[in-house]
Amino acid sequence: MMKNYQCKKCKTHLTNNTTPAVFNCPGGGHHQWTDLGEVGPTNYQCKKCATLVKSKSTPAAFNCPAGNHHQWTKL
Repeated sequence: MMKNYQCKKCKTHLTNNTTPAVFNCPGGGHHQWTDLGEVGPTNYQCKKCATLVKSKSTPAAFNCPAGNHHQWTKL
């Protein structure tokens, strides 16, 4: 199953079927990946960090790169 992942440090968003490698984060040191949930047909955008994801349901809220929790809006 494909999932959305985002690094809290460098804001990189990607989809993958396993947790991505942690090495060589542009933000310094190791990536800090957050599993945002399963990839799906619906677009969601975070009001705080502007991350856009295609998700099966509302993505996970924790670990927004802009601080605290994501504030997802369904597009």
